[in-house]
Amino acid sequence: MKGYQCESCQFQTMSNIAFCPKCGKQAFAEITVPSEGTVYSFTTIRVAPPQYAAYAPYQIALVALYEQLHVTAFVQEQVNIGDKVVFKELRDKAYVFERWK
Repeated sequence: MKGYQCESCQFQTMSNIAFCPKCGKQAFAEITVPSEGTVYSFTTIRVAPPQYAAYAPYQIALVALYEQLHVTAFVQEQVNIGDKVVFKELRDKAYVFERWK
């Protein structure tokens, strides 16, 4: 997976943003980030918006890739805090992860 790192203060993000929220600089470099992580937090969506109703119930998880770098992810399987997950695909600009097998 790719992420971005501020060339001034080393702040990392998954989004290609215009300004660094930490130092305000505008210089970012593309970096490679791990494709596996740990579930930091999650919620279960049982009543989904119409375009996602076929997937319900599903999990929206905050996945820690590094201590300071997290990504919001769609997870079809049931997960718990601390579970290991791995990146599967990018679907409609959403990061899709699955439980580590």
